[in-house]
Amino acid sequence: MSGELDENLVERIDELDRQKISGEYHRYTGARRDPLSGAGARAHGGRWNPRDICATIYLATPREACAGEARRAAQALATTPEVMLQAPFLLHTVLATDIAVLDLAGPDALERVGLTVTDLTDDDWTACQSVGHAAWFLGFQGILAPSASGTGVVLAAFEGRLGLHQLTVTRSEPFTPDLYTSLA
Repeated sequence: MSGELDENLVERIDELDRQKISGEYHRYTGARRDPLSGAGARAHGGRWNPRDICATIYLATPREACAGEARRAAQALATTPEVMLQAPFLLHTVLATDIAVLDLAGPDALERVGLTVTDLTDDDWTACQSVGHAAWFLGFQGILAPSASGTGVVLAAFEGRLGLHQLTVTRSEPFTPDLYTSLA
C-alpha cells in the first residue's frame, strides 16, 4: 500500500458521522510490550493501518474475540495457539473513553465505505488499509469493525489521535494456553 489517499473514499468517509464509543476492550501482547503502544502496527502495518502511516492499537471485545485473534495469529505462524502461548503473553483489559470512531460494525456500514465481509477476513489488507488511512487522515480516532475472527468487534485506535487517558489499562493477566482454551 502506498501512502496515497483515495480521494473519493476520503469524501465518502468524510460524510459519515463520528460515533463516540466508551467501554471495556481487550488486547493480548507479548509480556514485555507496552499494552497501549501501536508501534508494532506502525512498523509492520495492520488490517486497518498501512505500514509507516500511523501507530494503531488493536483492541477487541468481548474477551473471547482475543482468542479468535490469537488463533489467526498462530495460523499465520503455522502453529497452534496453545504452542504460541507457551511464550509469555498478557491479556489486558482496557477502558476506552469517548473515542470518536468510524463505526463499521452496524448493518450496511461496510458497504458505505466500499468494503465487504470478505475484505475483513482476506489476507490482502489493502481495501481495509485504504479505509483506515482515510479515516486517520480525516481525524477519526479509530475504527470499530467486525473482527476478522468472526467473534466480536475490533477497535483499531489511532494512537496519535487519542487524548490522555482515553485508553486506560485496568487489568493484565497471563494469557496462557489454559486461558485461551477457556475463551475459545
